[in-house]
Amino acid sequence: MRRRILLFLIAGLVALDAGRSLYARVGDVRPTTLHAPDPAYARPIKWPPGGDLPVSAPIGARVYAAHCAICHGPDGHGNGPAAPSLHPQPRNFAGGVFKLKSTSETQPPTLADVRTTIQRGMPGSSMPGWHDLLSDGEIDAVADYIRSLGPLTAWADTPRQATVPPEILAGASAETGKTLYGDLGCPACHGNTGRGDGSSAKALKDVWGQPDPPRDLTAPWTFRGGNSPEALSVRIAYGMNGTPMPGYAEVVEGPQIAAVVAYIRSIARTPPWEPGGTFDGPGQSTDPVRRGEYLVHAGMCGLCHTPVDADGIYLANTHYLAGGMKVEAGAHGIFFTRNLTPDAETGLGTWTVEQIATAIRTGHTPERRLNYWGMPWMVLGSLTHEDGIAIASYLTTLPPVRNQVPLPLHYGYVETVVRKIASAWPAVPPARLSYYPGNFGYGQPTRVRRDLPQTLLIWAQYVVLAVLVFVLVFVHEVDPDDDERSGGLAILRALFVLALAGGSLVVYRYPALRMLPASQIIGAFSASIPEVKTEGRAAHEVNLLQRGRYLYGIASCPYCHNGDGAGGGKVNWLVFGTTWSRNLTAHPTGLAEWSDDAVLRAMISGVGRDGRPLHWQAMIWDHLSNYDLEDQHALLAYVRSLPQVDRGLPPAAPPGSNDCPGDTFWIATTSTKLGCDE
Repeated sequence: MRRRILLFLIAGLVALDAGRSLYARVGDVRPTTLHAPDPAYARPIKWPPGGDLPVSAPIGARVYAAHCAICHGPDGHGNGPAAPSLHPQPRNFAGGVFKLKSTSETQPPTLADVRTTIQRGMPGSSMPGWHDLLSDGEIDAVADYIRSLGPLTAWADTPRQATVPPEILAGASAETGKTLYGDLGCPACHGNTGRGDGSSAKALKDVWGQPDPPRDLTAPWTFRGGNSPEALSVRIAYGMNGTPMPGYAEVVEGPQIAAVVAYIRSIARTPPWEPGGTFDGPGQSTDPVRRGEYLVHAGMCGLCHTPVDADGIYLANTHYLAGGMKVEAGAHGIFFTRNLTPDAETGLGTWTVEQIATAIRTGHTPERRLNYWGMPWMVLGSLTHEDGIAIASYLTTLPPVRNQVPLPLHYGYVETVVRKIASAWPAVPPARLSYYPGNFGYGQPTRVRRDLPQTLLIWAQYVVLAVLVFVLVFVHEVDPDDDERSGGLAILRALFVLALAGGSLVVYRYPALRMLPASQIIGAFSASIPEVKTEGRAAHEVNLLQRGRYLYGIASCPYCHNGDGAGGGKVNWLVFGTTWSRNLTAHPTGLAEWSDDAVLRAMISGVGRDGRPLHWQAMIWDHLSNYDLEDQHALLAYVRSLPQVDRGLPPAAPPGSNDCPGDTFWIATTSTKLGCDE
């Protein structure tokens, strides 16, 4: 009878364990909500862009669809599928308003104005320069197509002329310009020292209703219309149409404009990529909220904590950082990203800034230790304490969103332990990570959640295990000749069962164990990123490269490209097809033939060397574009310094019939097959 009871209890444990594995596979198949965003906010496009246009379509329409619609939208309303992550937002052409022009506010721009913007791009934004990828004819054709999307019937025919003669610009007085700078009211927006921190700065918006912070005049490399004296004189004379920046051509004359230009140029600081330069952008702001906002928008927080729709469009207008994205991580289970908004019931509203920063940098939360394959704190652990506090400070200022996120789902005890033992230790990486569209959270908190059946199965296992131990210890046939030995043997058996259960429990929970030192895990991950070689380098070069290495780590570049930049990991989703993370090193199989401009353009604008667009969910250029130019150059410099690695990769392929239902990254394995096959 005792043996039968034991067998029955063991069978019950196995059945409950199998039930957990089964439920983990079927309990979260569908999101609670899967809705497309308002078309005015963002609209999907076919991938690859322009593939749905007939060859008979006008050249301007084809160029626009292939290269512009991803940001500006298929109808030119600034509502492209990649737009939600971009700061500033892409231009809406429907109103016929153009910022950079050499004509008065009431006149349309000249074709030369628009052509120049397309050719050189908009520094400090995701808008790249197309001078080396599009012919003059293509640029003129797409410019005319853009004009046709709004009310403009023609370009202005006034030739582009310098507002102030060069000889007057050359002889202007900066001291006079400083006085005029104050008299014209410039400090109200740009601040007394030109840093863009005036009393009105935070309230400024453009005609499209988007925040429009004033330019930091000490950083001329950020000027969207160029930083030459001639370009500055045009901006001061005619302003920035559609923005709070007015034109002063009717208020002051040429010599006065020239004096203001001279003053602006006199306060320019040295960029960090030149001798004597230092970093002094938003990433170094002493205001923790401003600094945190910058780091969050440029970093990886939004990748997972803002759910996406079926086309990969972030639902940032309704669920920004509200969590609820489903993440499959192999043997580690299924995770649902946390609600990072300060909602008191479903988010971080009851957490302190220190608790949030600690969770980001070490995985320790007030509730539990986080598994780094569900929340990559081994990457974010490289954040400085100041940056961690800054990010946490910004999160507390977000609008609260009610979104109750379920607890993680885990496979059965036996399956999890066996799969983890078979993995590569100590990292125990899953074969791949999959991120699914839709929100798996609940807008209205409920007690009946998708993790409830798992909880009941776990508690049932605890009860059965407790009964099993009781039977082993207290229920046994006593040997009349040696009952002490029989009782001792039963206790030893029970202790063996408990020890076996305890040891396997460590494996089951690994690496989400509180006793694991965060510093060693973070250090091991950071060690895979090549150190900066300082020998023979000037101080400003070392600073630039060290900042670049820091950004390379916290921007999650090693997550896909490996610490050494060799890349090779496959990425697949039915939204964009199959691609492989690029070899970033200067080997011929990597970026050896790429110019610095081409690398930077791919990094922040999603444009390949051949002009091919890169999907924002396969290469996070939409987030990296939010780094300021100082950090963009630092990241570029570090990537260019990576030691060469020989790793050739297959070409990307468009969507096919065998693609993954979620955005899937291969981690522990390599695959050269198209689609979702290993």
